Amino acid sequence: MTLPSYNAISFHTEEEHQAALYDACMLIVNTYNQTDMLDGYDDGNVTAYGFMKFARKIVNNLSVK
Repeated sequence: MTLPSYNAISFHTEEEHQAALYDACMLIVNTYNQTDMLDGYDDGNVTAYGFMKFARKIVNNLSVK
């Protein structure tokens, strides 16, 4: 799958964009914690655990805004 070269997702407000980012990061965190779909992923720079931790940090930062 290739990403489109145009803006396929648009948001009317910054709050809508933040809510979508929050949901996307929660999807990553929940996928890591509740499934084995990310097990074994390691590209040499990022592990599945590191990916989840980064997503969780974004969720925590968005939660305090």
